[in-house]
This record gives sequence, C-alpha cells and structure tokens, in this order.
Amino acid sequence: MNPILAFLLRLLLVLLSYMFVGWIGYTIYTDLRKGVFASDQTVIPPIILQTELDGESQSKRFTIPEITLGRNPASDFPINDETISLIHCKLSYHHKQWWVEDLDSTNGSYLNNTQIKSPVVLTNSDELRLGQVLITIDFN
Repeated sequence: MNPILAFLLRLLLVLLSYMFVGWIGYTIYTDLRKGVFASDQTVIPPIILQTELDGESQSKRFTIPEITLGRNPASDFPINDETISLIHCKLSYHHKQWWVEDLDSTNGSYLNNTQIKSPVVLTNSDELRLGQVLITIDFN
C-alpha cells in the first residue's frame, strides 16, 4: 500500500474519532442544559386562600412554592386568632400538586373535617380548618 495513502487514512480516522468525541460532548452538554433550565422553569399555579375573621373577609393569592399559615405576623398568611398556633401549618407545591402539612399545632389542622396527620394533597374548593378558623382553598 502506498505510504501516503496509509497516512491519509490514519489521519482521516483520527479526525473522525475527534469528531465523534466532540459530538458526544456536545450532546451531553445540551442534555444537561435542558435539564437545568427545565427545572428552573417550573410554573407554580396560583392558589387563593380565603377566610372570614371578625366579619371581614380576608383573601390572598400566592404563586410561591411554600406558604406558612399561623398567628405569627411574619407568616405568609397571618391569622389573628387565639386558637391558631404561631406557625400552624404550611402549604407547599411539589410533584405538580399543592400539599398541606400540619406543623405540630396545638389545636390541629383539618382538611374537609379530617384531621391532617401527614402531608395531604389539596384540591380546588377544599376547606382547611385551623383551630376555629375556616379557610377555603381556590386554584385560579
């Protein structure tokens, strides 16, 4: 075989090998980019909490992934009632659903008149009772 032809074939093989490795690296890079940006683009559906205290209606719309409810003024949804703990419960959005979890409150949390003992999925028009306060859940 002609030495020049053998050299050209070896050179072509080396170039194709580098192209193949580059293609694998590029594919991995684009897949990782898609995965990182896909998790950043998670859209949290809004949730509206409505309650009535002392004859006046209180309603608030949230689009954050975690909401704390309680008597503490620093809570995301503060409720001034003696039957509610400082940090009574929390609502969180994960696995594409809204969940409610009691945070060891004194008087307990109830979803549709069932005591919450572990995190529970919320649905539209659910009624959440914290102490003596009734909160209506609405997804919009």
